[in-house]
Amino acid sequence: MSIKKWIVVILSIFLMFGTPLLPPLFGLSSLGMQVAGIFVGTILLWLFVSTSWPSVLCIIAFMFTDLYTYSSALQASMGGWIVSFVLFSSMVTYVLGQTGFLKRVAVWFVTRPFTKKNPWIFVALLFLAPLVIGSFMSPVPTFIVFVPIAEQIFHELGYQKGDKFPQIIILGILFFASLSTITTPIAHTVPILAMSLFEQDMGYSIDFVQYTIFGVVSAAAIFVVAMLLMKFVFRLETDRLKNLDTEILKQGVTKMSREEKYSLIVFAAVVVLWMAPGLISGILPAVSTFLSSLGTPTPAMLGVVALCLIHVDGKPLMKFTEAIAKAPWTAVMMVAATGILGSALTSEDAGITVVITDALSPLIGNMSPIVFVLCISIFTVMLTNFASNTVTVTLIYSIALPLVYGGAISGVNPAALTSIIGAGACVALATPPSTAHAAVAAGTGWLNTDFMLRYGLVLSLVAAVLLAVVGYPIAAAIM
Repeated sequence: MSIKKWIVVILSIFLMFGTPLLPPLFGLSSLGMQVAGIFVGTILLWLFVSTSWPSVLCIIAFMFTDLYTYSSALQASMGGWIVSFVLFSSMVTYVLGQTGFLKRVAVWFVTRPFTKKNPWIFVALLFLAPLVIGSFMSPVPTFIVFVPIAEQIFHELGYQKGDKFPQIIILGILFFASLSTITTPIAHTVPILAMSLFEQDMGYSIDFVQYTIFGVVSAAAIFVVAMLLMKFVFRLETDRLKNLDTEILKQGVTKMSREEKYSLIVFAAVVVLWMAPGLISGILPAVSTFLSSLGTPTPAMLGVVALCLIHVDGKPLMKFTEAIAKAPWTAVMMVAATGILGSALTSEDAGITVVITDALSPLIGNMSPIVFVLCISIFTVMLTNFASNTVTVTLIYSIALPLVYGGAISGVNPAALTSIIGAGACVALATPPSTAHAAVAAGTGWLNTDFMLRYGLVLSLVAAVLLAVVGYPIAAAIM
């Protein structure tokens, strides 16, 4: 590591373990100082050093506080349901991605006969495809599957790297792949992380169906406005698209295999189990209660077992060791650390919530709820473009929600604000470090980083505003 990183490491370790040596500051108790020190130290390590091992160090640090023993610290972090959910849902979606299903759906979208009638219809479907596919998949494979399709279009139309058209197309695919993660909690770590923090504090959960209604409507509004931006502000030139033969995009797409069909059936069954409690609660309350009692990770766990049991031509649909090796273990450890961070920050014994509320009440006491939500939405989206999604969720939630719980700002629906934070932290596209698929986009060579920053921040700001003025009222009405 560089000297700067070592300085951050040393400072962070002192904050995480050495705060008992410091006199209490800002009205915090000694325990509050410890919790604040662990929080700040962990955030510094995540931002400037690594998003992997600092998560483990965070959990260890809490074992040295009076809030937790080693067993309760492990229970509050690794024992949370979100860890199992991220792990097993990632394994299920990994198998579906390996079958070629993603490419099949992507090609289907852009080769509809009516796309030949108007170039803008083609562009709209090219951008709608990652938004729809990514609603049920991780944004990384969703984006990656579209890169070769886009490159084939560029080559057929004679575009070169550095031209404006391919840069806008790649940025658009990146944007809508990121935006897709706000639509549903399925296979999306960031919204689920926000929902888990809310459940820890409030004792009840945000229903999958409720969040999906908010997410889908918000994404639809952002999609429409983003397309208008593409045409009238970014001025995407589409004349060459009139000469594109979309049939060439079907090359390499074969007949749907049995592996693909069976994997899709299992995945669909998992999704149904996730969504059913919210859909049938008014019709079959007993069944809804039973399915809810299974917990959020259980459908994905059942899906993993089914994929391992179903064999085609003597081979299982899922090789367990292979699928678990491909799980996003860094994200798993981050959500584990975030779980214990969230519970510690809002602990009455630590007293941090009271201090934050007392300090910020004079500044925001007269602020209208919608202005407060708009500020939080913009702050969240702007931060996530320069920092990790999970770091953004943890940081913004820890600042904003105590103000709502503590009464510093009145009239704000905490579940709706949590949804805004979880969704806003997904809108990452302006810089390569913001998220994994943004780094992939910059690495293709088709998208320059300066172009990515300028146009990406415009799209991000539009998304932030629409989340607040369109998404929040909907979420507040149904949650």
